[in-house]
Amino acid sequence: MSKKTQKLDPRVIRTRQMLRDALVELIRERGYEKITIQDITSRATLNRATFYLHYRDKHDLLCQSSDDILKDLTESINLSFGGKEEFDFSSYQPHKNFIHLFEQISLNSKLYTVFLTEKNMPHFTSSMIDILVDFISKGINSIEPDDQMLTIPREVAERYYAYAFLGVIIWWLKEDMPYTPKYMATLLMRIAIKGPYVDNPFLN
Repeated sequence: MSKKTQKLDPRVIRTRQMLRDALVELIRERGYEKITIQDITSRATLNRATFYLHYRDKHDLLCQSSDDILKDLTESINLSFGGKEEFDFSSYQPHKNFIHLFEQISLNSKLYTVFLTEKNMPHFTSSMIDILVDFISKGINSIEPDDQMLTIPREVAERYYAYAFLGVIIWWLKEDMPYTPKYMATLLMRIAIKGPYVDNPFLN
């Protein structure tokens, strides 16, 4: 059976989801280094043979789970900025890509919380930053493609906002998502474009 066929098989999807959920729960409880494949299969109520049909070891499960979740995130925010779509950035209303960003994280909040806060998972955080940099780059480019019209180098702005956004996302997850995805998208759009002030305090 090909990987593509397996990916479409609901039983395979369900099995992998169960193993991924078990991994996330156990990492949160004990830390990644302390858990075994037996722990994972017991929590998922599956046998070891089933585990090895899908993954080589727990590291493979971790890597594939990370890649899958980040691929889903990238696809969910991969709508074109600008182009045929007209969007008024001056309205401070959230672009749908911003909403999709928080909605996708919300759908997998347990995994994001664990993977972004576990000490032994810098690869996930690094990959998340790369996704955010690309996301922000498209947004800035759609508003102002001319480097001469920016007050700082484009690459500095991209990374500034990427790390700021990641910090806000981690806070939101740790606080058990006190605001809706749409409201979080609204807040980040506003602060990214205008800053936190109603009126510019330096003009008073």
